[in-house]
Amino acid sequence: EKIKLYLPSDLLNKQGRTRACVGNLPQVEAELRLAEAKDALAGVRFGLRARTSTSRFKTQNITGQVGSTRAQGVLRRIDIEIHSHKIHYRLARDALLRLQGHGSWETKLRELKDADVRGLSERVLTSREKVERQEVR
Repeated sequence: EKIKLYLPSDLLNKQGRTRACVGNLPQVEAELRLAEAKDALAGVRFGLRARTSTSRFKTQNITGQVGSTRAQGVLRRIDIEIHSHKIHYRLARDALLRLQGHGSWETKLRELKDADVRGLSERVLTSREKVERQEVR
């Protein structure tokens, strides 16, 4: 499991890929990375929906320290899963960019920033609200 597999996307330039790779191996990896990115993005979406519904359930139904602590543990595990999918998406997208360069695929698989990963009920803080939160801390 710890052996590094060198794939076509690990080679920095196209000339190196054509010399080192057999047949259509770069195209096969590009298809794999496209599917991997889509799966990871679906995982991020699922995690965000799970976090939103779990948070709503916690707010509406859980009282007391034991229940709240347990619910926070569940939310923490969901956040870890979301982060894992986010990292997988970024790695797959970067590999796809190295393999195919800029193209039409970028309209569907855009760069994923941390600010983009938020639940349905989470709103974007304005810059003023961010400053106020920093002052409170």
